[in-house]
Amino acid sequence: MDVFRVCKINEINWGALPEIKSRLEREGISVDSCSVSLKIFPDTITYSSLEDAANEAKNNNPKHYDISIQGRTSIGRRISCRVSRLRNIHDQECLYLHVNGVDEINTVNSIMEFFGLEPDEYSCFPEKPPKTAFIAHRFDNYGIECADKLARLLGLIGFEVITGRAYSPQSVALKVKERIEKQSVVFAIVTPGGDNTWLIQESILSEVKGKPLIILKETSVAYKPGILADHKYIPFDPSNIESSFIPILEGLREIGYFYD
Repeated sequence: MDVFRVCKINEINWGALPEIKSRLEREGISVDSCSVSLKIFPDTITYSSLEDAANEAKNNNPKHYDISIQGRTSIGRRISCRVSRLRNIHDQECLYLHVNGVDEINTVNSIMEFFGLEPDEYSCFPEKPPKTAFIAHRFDNYGIECADKLARLLGLIGFEVITGRAYSPQSVALKVKERIEKQSVVFAIVTPGGDNTWLIQESILSEVKGKPLIILKETSVAYKPGILADHKYIPFDPSNIESSFIPILEGLREIGYFYD
């Protein structure tokens, strides 16, 4: 049984966290490993010790976190349990419990009770965001190379990727607008090559549509983002866009991907 349950936004029982192993043992589940990631600005800290994580959480009251527990039943079947609080692709706060491999819903209810979680109303359940992305980039050799590498990364993690490169009989502005509208996430790659105003305009369009925007900027580029001046970007070294890949994955996780 695989259960994904959205919960009401409230504080979990951090004091009970170190006892989760014994609670699961009463359900016939032995724990193999566990980890807790706490987002305490500006850092995300991951603990393998439940006691250390619980103490840190009680002291700092993190609003975003991820608790992951892996175990197995008495017959060796794999069990996973995850409690995460984050912001989804629509910038909504969400808290969920995901349990995979259990036989009975009562086990899920027991874990809910243990953490002090309450199920949310069905109408409030957020949908998983589609894995679709638009990449805005310069159309010179270097810009295309960077976009192709990023598209390869996104493809490996299940994203369908679109760029403004493919031919269309429409105007460039209309073509880009329609392609961005159909995608869930927008990437803008800022590389050397003169005025980047066209790229910023595409980025602004994604902001207007309320889509998550991830800007990648080569460190050698003098970037003038205009009205996006307060928007953070991921820097990468010249000819090494791969150095941005881990921050990209962290950003995608933050907006609601990779939670199962």
